[in-house]
Amino acid sequence: MFTIKYIGFEPYNWVTAWLAITDANEENGCMRMWSGSHKEKIKDHKDTYDENNLLTRGQTVQNVPIEKTTPNILKAGQLSLHHPMIVHGSGPNKSNQRRIGFVIQSYIGTNVDQVIGKVYVQQARGKDTFKFHEHTKRPDEELSKIFYKDAKKIGKF
Repeated sequence: MFTIKYIGFEPYNWVTAWLAITDANEENGCMRMWSGSHKEKIKDHKDTYDENNLLTRGQTVQNVPIEKTTPNILKAGQLSLHHPMIVHGSGPNKSNQRRIGFVIQSYIGTNVDQVIGKVYVQQARGKDTFKFHEHTKRPDEELSKIFYKDAKKIGKF
């Protein structure tokens, strides 16, 4: 799969971060990367609607040579970054353990425009001279206090 086919950022000056919440290994279906595929043209995807594919339409890049892919093995707490044009995907989980990750979409340069839909950004550093995105405000207090305060309002804790 190519991330760029679905997010709609142009140019491709950004990365996606994948944080392992649990260990990710070959037995539990860790992500695999096709080294060098980001240097080629965008490959077509096929919507398979396969019930065993977690993606909404079962999006698949056909004829990926598995022997040319590299497993992205991570311990819980480790993070990987990948370019949006690299072909990547996960296999089936053949273990009795869950593989859980948190995706941060995406770290983008200020010159990157959202050409499909709309995105809100929180600027980490530098100046945004392009003004492509609406900026969100940074929290003005600790998030744990915000979550606890709001949770009390709805009767939890």
